Amino acid sequence: MALHRSEAVAEAFWASAGGRARFGSPVDIERAVARVLPVAVHRVSGLHTGAVADLLVRAGADPWFELTPRPLRGCLIADAGKALVLVDRDDTEDEQRMTVSHEVAHLLLHYLKPREQAVTAFGIGILAVLDRTRPATLGERLSSALRNVPIEPYRHAMDRQVPLAGTSPGTLRARFGLPAPVATRLAGLKPSETSFGVLGLFSRK
Repeated sequence: MALHRSEAVAEAFWASAGGRARFGSPVDIERAVARVLPVAVHRVSGLHTGAVADLLVRAGADPWFELTPRPLRGCLIADAGKALVLVDRDDTEDEQRMTVSHEVAHLLLHYLKPREQAVTAFGIGILAVLDRTRPATLGERLSSALRNVPIEPYRHAMDRQVPLAGTSPGTLRARFGLPAPVATRLAGLKPSETSFGVLGLFSRK
């Protein structure tokens, strides 16, 4: 079910972008994303949880109380229908490509898709709640909890270990443009230890 859902989201993404083939191999994911999604990519040297927390405070967002400070490869922050992807500037080019792909997959699957589902469930008026222009009513909060519809800013932090799996290291490198150590590590994981959705999203032609 998760794989089928991610394939549908992937097909819609690449159709909106004009087809995966036009973005090269390995895919230029940032160019594809800029074409169809309200996403900004920002690079930070030595990215870590403290830097993300500081950024949120400066932006006036709700604080992020991170109990386990740690270095990050990337971080996704999404709210009001828009998103910011933070990437560790000190990583290699292929590592950064991997990070952007990973976080954008989370954006599509775990933020934008649920946002569409919220509109389907509650009607267009729920956008005012999702976009923070009015508070949710008691009924909306109750329905949100019962239907498992998120109405809070979405944040996903990517640790220095990457939660994906694949077939062979060579296939992963050719398809995603991954660095050799990452491809080797992912090839050794079991499918149950990773996210099919994130892995499959940018492999679609």
